[in-house]
Amino acid sequence: MTEGVEFQLFAPYNAEVCLLGSWNNGQRIPMAKDDKGWWRVNVPLADGAYTYKFGLKSRSFFMAGQWVEIADPRAVSLTMEANESARLTVKDGKRANTTYQWRHDSDPLPPNDGLVIYELHVGDFSGGPGDDQDGKPKGRFENVIEKLDYLAKLGINAIELMPCNEFPGERSWGYNPRSIFAVENNYGVPDDLCRLVDECRARGIRVIHDGVYNHSEENAPLTRIDYTYWYYKENPDEPFNRFGPKFDYEHFDENLQVYPARQHVRDAILFWIDHFHIDGIRFDATYLIKHHEFLGWLHSEIFQHIKGKPFYTIAENIPQDPSIAGPNGPLDGAWHENYRQQVMATVLGQARDGREPYDLEGLAGVLDPRNDGFSGAFNVVNYLDNHDQERVMWLLGQVSKLLDDPAFRRNKLGISLLLTSPGIPMIYMGQEFGESAAKTIDWQRIDWSLLQNERNADLMRYYSGLIYLRKTNRALQSNTFEVICKDAERCLFAYKRWDDAGGVVVVVANLQDRYLGEIKIGAWPGDGRWHEYHNNYDIDVAGGILTDTLAESEVKIYVKV
Repeated sequence: MTEGVEFQLFAPYNAEVCLLGSWNNGQRIPMAKDDKGWWRVNVPLADGAYTYKFGLKSRSFFMAGQWVEIADPRAVSLTMEANESARLTVKDGKRANTTYQWRHDSDPLPPNDGLVIYELHVGDFSGGPGDDQDGKPKGRFENVIEKLDYLAKLGINAIELMPCNEFPGERSWGYNPRSIFAVENNYGVPDDLCRLVDECRARGIRVIHDGVYNHSEENAPLTRIDYTYWYYKENPDEPFNRFGPKFDYEHFDENLQVYPARQHVRDAILFWIDHFHIDGIRFDATYLIKHHEFLGWLHSEIFQHIKGKPFYTIAENIPQDPSIAGPNGPLDGAWHENYRQQVMATVLGQARDGREPYDLEGLAGVLDPRNDGFSGAFNVVNYLDNHDQERVMWLLGQVSKLLDDPAFRRNKLGISLLLTSPGIPMIYMGQEFGESAAKTIDWQRIDWSLLQNERNADLMRYYSGLIYLRKTNRALQSNTFEVICKDAERCLFAYKRWDDAGGVVVVVANLQDRYLGEIKIGAWPGDGRWHEYHNNYDIDVAGGILTDTLAESEVKIYVKV
């Protein structure tokens, strides 16, 4: 057996590859290539921390034949210096990508159909007003851990981390990855991410990784090894959709019988599953990746690899394409953009994105994903807000010109629809307490001091109550949906949900911000006693007609007793 730490680089058509490490002041160590295109060398190293890089002659068209030094494209951590290197930890004489000792890896996790997802940006989730008093660094994995009890109390059982792969500089949303293996060092070391996932496990919270597999940042290591081996020389996308070197998933190496870009991405995904124990992936920009057979292959590789735990694959495919998700699609679910457009037009009370606010047929069409082309509830992720959209409260103020109580009522209307309609619901950080700042890609830490205001605290409690109902009532996690009232004149809308065990829930919504007073809903699914969830009272239904009242923008949720 060869002793020491193995270093390897896949560069099948490059010459004169060597290793340069901090342990010998960067003196070149020759590497040997095997018949599969991998350059390898073993180096005996004492336990400790090191940095290293590879040197080679580039085959990239813009620097062909030039000597370049690059960080390991498969390293778990990169340095922040301009002359970037890979970080290496040696333990017991071997490479240790992570050393974290998992404690909760066997704890039970919620199934896919029971998820309530919370999208957050690690850098902006902490350190804002109301969370900046102790003078300690913020915007790190450890700060997310500090807020996990808050998320658990809210009822969240899955967090979707905006990209945490290494990006250049100190600030980014992460959609410009320098490496899809490495962990972003501004957020912490790899073991910090392990601890975050493990602490989520302890609270029954799954972790979904936002993976960027359409493109790389322009100075990614692969771009300087042999650019057109992994990327298109000419990006085939429209100029407004060019975000960096685009992976060429069509390029096949006949000599080695491998699709280089496909293999690199597949290996990165399995690396994150193995080392960080992620429970799902949100695939960024699948509308640009386009190759459904490749995505389907990735999905198959993932599910052959994972053992004994749930996993959920999500496509961000906008414009919407239902063929991307479901039994006949390559991935499990997809962001449901038509849903957001219609429901937000209704919440704002304004025509927007080509949608009319009180189009009850249009609303019914998006609330049931099957009417919108999807196979069922488990194949869509519904949302009002996400990192790409302006915040709900900002839009209510700027577009609808609503402030104070009317704005909060409309927010409650929107979340009531979101958490009671078919599909996997997703909330964007701060939405639950009314964060209202305009979106920007610059630093924009959420304002935790808002929770000191009674309206904002009440909104958070309203969200929490609805999430609890969603998670404890199987009817709201089912694939069932039927509209029982569409009163266009009064903007009165009602639908029912049910489960196989006989549970029934009916949602009745006043879609306008005007007092409706008495309402009568016919075709009610069963006489007898029902419980109204928000206001906590029982009501009797007779003759198949519910008689009750509705205030401005009010949603009432009736559960069969």
